[in-house]
Amino acid sequence: MEFHDVSTRIPTAHWQSRRARKGRYEPKVARVHTSIESDGHEISGRVRHLESELKPGLRADISFWVAVAFTLGSAVWVVNGFIVWMPVLRPSLAGTTYFNTASAFAFIGGTIFEIGSYLMVVEALDRGREITFGTALGDMLHHRRQQPSHSDESVLQALSEKVKREGRRTPSPDSARSKSGAKSDNEKKVGKVNIGAAAAQGWIWWGKPLWHDLGYVASLVQLFAATIFWISTITGLPGVISGFSSDEGSVPIVDVFFWTPQVIGGCGFIVSSAILMVEVQRKWYIPNFGDIGWQVAVWNLIGALGFMLSGAFGYSPASGMVYESGLSTFWGSWAFLIGSGFQLWETIWREPKAKTDTPA
Repeated sequence: MEFHDVSTRIPTAHWQSRRARKGRYEPKVARVHTSIESDGHEISGRVRHLESELKPGLRADISFWVAVAFTLGSAVWVVNGFIVWMPVLRPSLAGTTYFNTASAFAFIGGTIFEIGSYLMVVEALDRGREITFGTALGDMLHHRRQQPSHSDESVLQALSEKVKREGRRTPSPDSARSKSGAKSDNEKKVGKVNIGAAAAQGWIWWGKPLWHDLGYVASLVQLFAATIFWISTITGLPGVISGFSSDEGSVPIVDVFFWTPQVIGGCGFIVSSAILMVEVQRKWYIPNFGDIGWQVAVWNLIGALGFMLSGAFGYSPASGMVYESGLSTFWGSWAFLIGSGFQLWETIWREPKAKTDTPA
């Protein structure tokens, strides 16, 4: 979305839903004032702005943890890709140990992807409250959501009793100043204690669908796909499908409960990535190569294609198809890792905070 000057129709600002969801916009204060600036003021301001853009701004909000989850999950899948593909290249390595190890890494990677996909939905539902994720999570774990803790109540009660006691006597000017300072300190303390609970109020862990938001739709599709794909990581564990590790399992059962969830889940990943690509494009048919969010989506699209092909090739027992299935898992996991790296970069290098001028 672009904003134009009313008189000249020249674009003055640009807003993007993904950047807003990821917390990449910083609030700015507009001031109208007249001042005489030195000749080098504008140049020095631009230099400071460039320096601030080169500094990482680490904020452990939900967008950061989404990126961390997918980065860790992709790294696990890369290891799984090595373990799956190496026995195909060197059949002498094939055995129960390799199969069990690959199954374990696949289950871990699928579980992390499931968690990351759910956090994507929460991120879309709670746009504008990203930084309060830690407080909301702590309140949920301690069963204190939407109610003050005992420590908060004790501080408030002590402060109110102190105010009542001081109201019964007239203080001297010196003591009044000292008490007013102590009172302001107590008020600040109370404010700091209650800021977490106030910020966490209204946090949504699962809520009303936002069908008008492409980011939410993509996240919901991603969660559905990750859940379906997760089934294949469970059925691939040793002993779940009898005889699967030794290629003696029932073909219909293996096809339905192992390969098919990979194909359906991979297709869901493709749809989700395509929606995220369209979200950041000025027009749906024109790629936005220079946008980091687009790079995240396109690399995830490549990874999703690899995971889908891995399941599709797996239906055939032919040696060539087995080779392509293992290879697709290998390069697909690397594509996911590259996309996750871009996503991690996106959450660390955000729009720098504007410095406010304080009067001397």
